[in-house]
Amino acid sequence: MTIYTSDVVLPRIDVFRYMFPQEAGDSPIPMAARNPNLVSYICGMTGRQLKRGELEESAKRLACGLKKRDIGRGDTTLLLGPNSLDWIVAAWGMQAAGVTVSPANVAYGPKELAHQFNDSGSKAIILAPMLLPVLEKARPLFKNGLKDEHIIVLSGTGKYRSIYEIMDCPRRPEQFEGDEADSTAWLCYSSGTTGLPKGVMSSHFNMTSQIQCITPCYPDLKPDTDAILGVLPMSHIFGLMALVHQPLTIGVPVVVYPRFDELAVLDGIQKYKITYAIAVPPILLLLVHSQNTAKYDITSLKTLQSGAAPLSGELAAAFEKKFPHCQIAQGWGLTETSPAITYCKAEDAAKLDKNGKNRKGSVGKLIPSYELRLVGDDGKDVPEGQRGELWVAGPSVMTGYHNNPEATRKTMDGKWFKTGDVGVRDDEGWYWIVDRVKELIKYKGFQVPPAELEALLLEHPQLLDCGVVGVWDETQATELPRAYVVAKPGLIKNAQDKARIEKEVAEWVRERVAQHKRLRGGVVVLDAIPKSPSGKILRKDLRVQAQKELEAEKKGKAKL
Repeated sequence: MTIYTSDVVLPRIDVFRYMFPQEAGDSPIPMAARNPNLVSYICGMTGRQLKRGELEESAKRLACGLKKRDIGRGDTTLLLGPNSLDWIVAAWGMQAAGVTVSPANVAYGPKELAHQFNDSGSKAIILAPMLLPVLEKARPLFKNGLKDEHIIVLSGTGKYRSIYEIMDCPRRPEQFEGDEADSTAWLCYSSGTTGLPKGVMSSHFNMTSQIQCITPCYPDLKPDTDAILGVLPMSHIFGLMALVHQPLTIGVPVVVYPRFDELAVLDGIQKYKITYAIAVPPILLLLVHSQNTAKYDITSLKTLQSGAAPLSGELAAAFEKKFPHCQIAQGWGLTETSPAITYCKAEDAAKLDKNGKNRKGSVGKLIPSYELRLVGDDGKDVPEGQRGELWVAGPSVMTGYHNNPEATRKTMDGKWFKTGDVGVRDDEGWYWIVDRVKELIKYKGFQVPPAELEALLLEHPQLLDCGVVGVWDETQATELPRAYVVAKPGLIKNAQDKARIEKEVAEWVRERVAQHKRLRGGVVVLDAIPKSPSGKILRKDLRVQAQKELEAEKKGKAKL
């Protein structure tokens, strides 16, 4: 067995006191970053600021208000809303109260929202007012019901009280020390390899370990000179760690946007002199081809960290060619690992290896505290330089899937978490992600489980069978969900019937799923779905077929 490792001593303390020390010795965060007058967050749309001291005080006051509504230590609360300063206040208020926070995707429909609420065992929900209509449609699906007093909005006044209206005298934050630090702090949802999304139990120790180990890997950012672009969804573990947690350890402000809007973001980089951006590959691709970037002064941008999905060396090089003032950094991780496992600093990626090649496209080296193996199909470790599934162990690996011991058992082998990603390691300790064992489709960094879409498609009254795969779209630098379906006998008599069903099925799915799960890769009617003798869908065959179809489409367009 070949194990690559690094070691570090890590504290066992709750996330809130690590980020906002209450007594001497609570946290290793530098004193300069603890200044209560430092601006921690800026709303990119309105200019509203949130200082560190104000955030801590508001969190403690909200913790008291939650306690008076019988929401406290050991309870789980679902948090739903786009990125905002109010979302951040709510998140830290729940952490101060000892509440497990389960952030939900803002694009969820009623059925998806109900699944997470029920599966997480949430007692309450805090949400953006604009999403109340989704909640009202989902509420009848909640198995244990939901009291009106346990519905709290992020802002405004109306039928439900806001987080600011229920705030009370500051409350001393709940403490989780020693073994209690293994209690779940965050319950993000990850699709894993099959079935509906699963709750990933990220403990206080998981999160504080990740914070302490990833901070030295980041660029040397300073409170008075740097600012961070905050467009990644904070409900996603990548945005949660990179925007809600890590910046508070260095005292650098995050300019927050509810979503990526090109012109608003370009204006924000210029206005706030943003130096560090955290993004996903589709954003890089958009900026590379954008005709708008020349209209703004974005030369303050020095580093862009890419994550959540693979970034090719070609796209990284194209970005740096167009924006020579900005270098690309890249990392790799999963929701189950809180998330980072490897990291590549921008300046290191530009260095040449012993063969004279740069490392663009590499996800970097193992961060402190992790152990890693590359395992072949036979269950044995592969030699250096060969492909293998990446198995990791370390203090940031989840404690398991919530209420799902079977899923936990399938992904854990002793202390080793099977990532499902296939990688290669060179003899200098650099890693490349080259493939994926698991069947998940990744659309612009969001996980789309084929099994979930297949279960939905089988509810369509005109369909007999189906199979879903991801197809790569070079123009968007992402995978697109593509469905192969079998219509019920007698429904297709000609090409017009086939085209009609394909269009109707795509529209039917679009109305029932979050936007990132839509069948943007198309719908294709087949006579039969290829399957193994045991009945398992042969997705590999479908991917080959999809590739041939896409190449044929390209040739047809080229001739025209």
